[in-house]
Amino acid sequence: MSSRLRSDRNLLLGLCRTLRRRARLALGAILMLCASALHAQDAPSYAIEFDATTLTAAVELCLAQAHARVAFAADSTWAMGFVHDLRRGEGRAVDAGSGEWTARDWQAGECLRYRADLGALADTRKPDVGWRLGDDMAVAPQLWLLRPDVQGDADAQLRIALPAAWSISAPWRELSRGGNSATGKNIRFSIPNTPADWSATVAIGHFDEEKIALPGGVLRLTILHGADENQREKLRAWFDRVAHAVLGAYGRLPLPDVQVLMIPVGARDQAVMFGQSVRGEGNALQLLIDPSRPAAEFADDWKAVHELSHLMHPYLGDRGSWLAEGLATYYQDVLRARGGLLTPTQAWDRLAEGFRLGMAQSADGSLEETADGMHRSHSFARVYWAGAAFWLTLDRDLRRASAGKQGVDSVLAKFRDCCLPAYREWRPETFVARLDALAGTRIFEQRYREFAAMREFPDWQGVYADLGIRDQGGHLRFDDGAKDAAIRAAIMATPRH
Repeated sequence: MSSRLRSDRNLLLGLCRTLRRRARLALGAILMLCASALHAQDAPSYAIEFDATTLTAAVELCLAQAHARVAFAADSTWAMGFVHDLRRGEGRAVDAGSGEWTARDWQAGECLRYRADLGALADTRKPDVGWRLGDDMAVAPQLWLLRPDVQGDADAQLRIALPAAWSISAPWRELSRGGNSATGKNIRFSIPNTPADWSATVAIGHFDEEKIALPGGVLRLTILHGADENQREKLRAWFDRVAHAVLGAYGRLPLPDVQVLMIPVGARDQAVMFGQSVRGEGNALQLLIDPSRPAAEFADDWKAVHELSHLMHPYLGDRGSWLAEGLATYYQDVLRARGGLLTPTQAWDRLAEGFRLGMAQSADGSLEETADGMHRSHSFARVYWAGAAFWLTLDRDLRRASAGKQGVDSVLAKFRDCCLPAYREWRPETFVARLDALAGTRIFEQRYREFAAMREFPDWQGVYADLGIRDQGGHLRFDDGAKDAAIRAAIMATPRH
């Protein structure tokens, strides 16, 4: 719900309480005012017919309530070039403005109808907008599913009709489906109401969506056009190992439902070119891959585990990016060791290699300041690996303080149960405060303030020394007599769940 809408609603609810108390209005008028406040949000209902010949979507957007004015907008004014033929019933006007369309005197149950040119969106071949791979299209829904400004916090409902042999992959929650691949499909979804500028991708094409059911949830894997059947089998086997490795944190997936898109990008010099965790209209993982690379290169990849680890925390904004990226960077090696994709020695070695990389990159001030300006300065290594040092230090501290009874894993498991999925941005201070409350400590806040203000790279060598890890000529040596040697072993061991 927008701050303005929330404020107006709260004011009206307060007025209703005052009116009841003072009894200065007739009961009917009071009830009408209160009903208006309580129904200030109006969940949109979408019905979509996809035309495989024109690659367009006929969209019907209905609202249950009457409104004096409704604005329908996409995330970008650029989207207005892909949304056409807007119309209302009985010839009522739809006014086009700067980045939105406006309808006045909206009637209860009325619908807005328009056409979205998905093929043209796909042909832009622009990141976070659209691209085409053979007959498969991937397009950003926030550029063609118009959002009414009366939606508030409510989730939208959507039904899509697809012709025979066509499929859809979306971050939305599937509610039901009818039909089949031969006769066509009718699928109903619920769309989580995330901020309008959060990215998302909907794929439509000739593919199969494979559901990987694991404790705590389902990963819905789609491999888009560009991989043959042997390559697809290799990719499925690899991702199955990756998914099970992520269970090494606390035995369950962090979220109940996640869209996974593998996007073949042709011949490259590495198996996984890029990965990102995407939070718009649900949760998703996107991987840009070269399916022709050998299985050994996929087995050595860290990006998939890194991105899946992002599912364990809420969006923390630029200022908190060192916390978010640090957690995923720490877990990319720890969870692969627990899952048997690395040995513990390899994991400690790769963490040390990353810490050295982060130390070598200059900072733009404190860690928090560097993180806030990371996309301008490109200080990615500094931010990611300083953040990883934070989580390693915290893991050591928690295990020490509790005699091994809790660590980062167990606290994040509690956070999963109380606070995920999260469809709004969290302030980093709020996140660490909640973790402290769940752990019954003040360790998170104390370390957070210390690390956020740091201008030098964290003292990871001191933590390694406590854990009994020393570098001898480029090779790590492990001291089982060190005071935190048991913690070192526990960090890389799969915890009991």
